[in-house]
Amino acid sequence: MIHGLEQGRVFGDDQQAYSVWIGEGTCITHMALIHGPAYVGNGCFIGFRSTVFNAQVGHGCIVMMHALIENVEVPPGKYVQSGAVITNQQAADRLPDANESDRTFSHHVVKINQALRAGYRCADDGICATPLPNSASGNGSSNGTRAMHQNGQASHPLQADIVDTIRQQLRQGNHIGLEFADARRFKVGSWQSGPAIASTHEAQVLTQVEQFLTDHPSDYVRLLGIDPKAKQRQLEQMIQKPE
Repeated sequence: MIHGLEQGRVFGDDQQAYSVWIGEGTCITHMALIHGPAYVGNGCFIGFRSTVFNAQVGHGCIVMMHALIENVEVPPGKYVQSGAVITNQQAADRLPDANESDRTFSHHVVKINQALRAGYRCADDGICATPLPNSASGNGSSNGTRAMHQNGQASHPLQADIVDTIRQQLRQGNHIGLEFADARRFKVGSWQSGPAIASTHEAQVLTQVEQFLTDHPSDYVRLLGIDPKAKQRQLEQMIQKPE
């Protein structure tokens, strides 16, 4: 949501005054709030349910989920982790630089949103809908349009509630693991171990979970939250059931 008021202005890149300025190539994800006066530069990513209020976010910044940026100027190219509260300039100046894995994650979300936008525009006019390259045909069924990885496999963008669960587990200091089972094994409760993700960097974890779902489209998949010190499971949650 973008909300502007009569009072308060920022200067856009064209040197004109605006309540809210959003730069080119910037992705504002669902349930994020940009409340004027606010400036968000080019090529930024503002994650799910994050808020930017009376603040400036420089070019190329990555803001993850549930973050609050208020009354500050975030320098270009910075990374704001999920759940961060940035309400003074000292905290904004100490933010780390965004790295390549952060940008890979944000670019992936942008591509998905672009595909969705194209789908919305075609909703009332089927003429503009064309098959995706390398898409399966002639099987008598259709699962709709999906984003594609470079290797031609359909991607599985994570739902917001799964992202929230992973974020909460990481904030609690837990590691993320995965288990899977085909239909036969699932009926008898015989799960197979998937990867235990060593990284605690949110963008990298989300990317690995998404890739695992892509690699196991016909399996049940369960997400694990693991306490690395006690080596005990703190969470078991089903995140995929085969169609």
